[in-house]
Amino acid sequence: MQAANNTGALLRSKRWRHIEKLVDVVPFLAFFVVLFFTEYALFGIADALLGIVFLFFSRTIVSEPGLSFANYLRRLAWFFVMSMIATLAGLHPVSMVVVSMLFLLVITILHSDDYLPRNFFWLGMGYLMLLIYPVGPDDIGSRIAATLLSMALATLFIYAMRAIRVKTGKLDVLARDRGYVRRAFDEVGGQLSDLAKLAAAGAASAAQDAVDAPTRADAERIAEALHPKRTFRIAQEYAELEYGTVFRQGGLLSGRQCYTFALLLCCEQLADMAHASAKNVRRIDEDERRYFEDLADVFFDYGRDKVSSVRQMAERLRGFLATHELDIVCHEESWSGVLETMLRTLEDVRLSRDNSTPLLKSIRYRARFMKDNIGLKHAQTRFALQLALIVGFGMVVDLLLTRFAGTAFGIWIPITAFAIMNTYADETMKATLNTTAGTLIGIGVFSILVQVLPDAIFMPVIVIGGYLIVLMNFHQIASVAAVTQMAMMALHSSTALMASATSRFTLVVIGVSCAMAVIFVFMNTRRSTTIRTKVAEIERIDLRLAENIHQGIEHGQVNLWRTVQLLYYLHMSAGLMEKLAASLTKEGERTRRARRRAEENRSLLEDVERVLQANYQFAMDAEHAVMLLDPRRVQSASADGRSARPDTTARIEHIDATVERLENKLNRLERMGYLEDEK
Repeated sequence: MQAANNTGALLRSKRWRHIEKLVDVVPFLAFFVVLFFTEYALFGIADALLGIVFLFFSRTIVSEPGLSFANYLRRLAWFFVMSMIATLAGLHPVSMVVVSMLFLLVITILHSDDYLPRNFFWLGMGYLMLLIYPVGPDDIGSRIAATLLSMALATLFIYAMRAIRVKTGKLDVLARDRGYVRRAFDEVGGQLSDLAKLAAAGAASAAQDAVDAPTRADAERIAEALHPKRTFRIAQEYAELEYGTVFRQGGLLSGRQCYTFALLLCCEQLADMAHASAKNVRRIDEDERRYFEDLADVFFDYGRDKVSSVRQMAERLRGFLATHELDIVCHEESWSGVLETMLRTLEDVRLSRDNSTPLLKSIRYRARFMKDNIGLKHAQTRFALQLALIVGFGMVVDLLLTRFAGTAFGIWIPITAFAIMNTYADETMKATLNTTAGTLIGIGVFSILVQVLPDAIFMPVIVIGGYLIVLMNFHQIASVAAVTQMAMMALHSSTALMASATSRFTLVVIGVSCAMAVIFVFMNTRRSTTIRTKVAEIERIDLRLAENIHQGIEHGQVNLWRTVQLLYYLHMSAGLMEKLAASLTKEGERTRRARRRAEENRSLLEDVERVLQANYQFAMDAEHAVMLLDPRRVQSASADGRSARPDTTARIEHIDATVERLENKLNRLERMGYLEDEK
């Protein structure tokens, strides 16, 4: 009976989630209907296809409320460029092939990376869809007008949706950021509270046996109770959530993102220092234990919503710093340094609402990233070449079918090839199977609907119903089936063509799948190759971070937001490496070649684990040095009449020791450079 009740509750929960999802997509579907049929009425079916492109563009941007208007316009401008290039490419058969290859190569490299491998998709798909009905020179004006109208309506819709979501509290970027900060604060409070309890237990144990070193049971309790990497995971989760927005900002963090991420870094440091203190738990005296207990209460107040505002949290932390200190100078310098950095960040409320990024700086940053990450050893560069060649090949086949076989359906060869291509072989083969199955199902359903639906409602039912299924995103097969029906509707205006359309469309899908599979064998991209390039990327980040810290020691302060930016990408690189490493374990071992590759993967996984651990330790050391060299602390010291340079012996020794550990970690990573060579 209990099992039946649980099953019923699960089904009701799933049904409720589907209802919520349906409610969420209704505004987007309504926007699509207005845009598509307005464009269709004013400019015809060729330009009405822009409605499909801007539907998915608007859905992406609505879910990124932190993107500033200036950065939104940068992204929107690319869709205008896409429309114009598609218009010009369609004027001549040769330009369709050459321009298509170049355009897809450029947008794949510029608009995607290992973190967002499919970010280029709707720019590419929109380009190919506009080539279904190429326009002549006389129609260029109407294409421009249709594109500008789509951009204007999309902008109105996006900002209206953002305002509604903020008003209803459904997606408030500031509230979302503070949710992450509360989680991290609650985690830190828990770790500090556990540390205080361990210290009390350690004191009682020491009183019994007078042994300074912790026992095995103590060590086990420490390992069980204190997990500093949990705060690291929270920061990684936030970094991944914001990366789409960061990417559209040219790779730079906005003020809001710097503010939130800096607070998460402070939480990482506090958890790491708590873990380090727990290793000598029996040496923690009563005053230190009370310090950790009181500090835990400060973090619990905000983490558990007892303190509702950032201003109140800052006041609580300021009061704590004024009344608490540790006896050991080095420890006091470390703890107060991190807490002062956190306090200065909390007080900078203006920064927390700043979504802007410098335009020229973001262009320079993106250019430097491209310089570092373009080359045949990089997965996305190889994928961009692969995609451009296969779509170009599909375009050639399309032109041959059009000229010598008189078919009007050849354009679906490059469109289907483009849709199923992914960075890695297993992803592409899965997409191929799903696309083939979805296409056949879509053709079957279309064959039935074209017979039973009256002509007056045929197009609205197919278009609206199809895009409702796509927006609901039940499964790739269902989405492909819906898109297939809309494609058949767009290409076939009468039922007399039904038999020919079915056979030709099926042959297109089968032919494209075979051609793609053959070419893919010669340009295979493996996850292990990406992992090897990520090791090199982490090394570059580490070197630049260490260079900033060395300069900070010389000048008495670091470039704070530059170092926060580098730490952000250090977290992102580690997260991506973990995901890639996890995916390696899914490869089968059925053949001798597969078994040999699996053995190589196991060896690589061991190396990756060592690199990730070194990366984590490096990040903790780097964060500590950055916070001790926070320029806001230096400026505060100057305002109070104290030296602006870190002149205490304990602080200098601590920073020198930190830098030495940083260099050791870098040397360790450099010695693992053999990972870049294929085994």
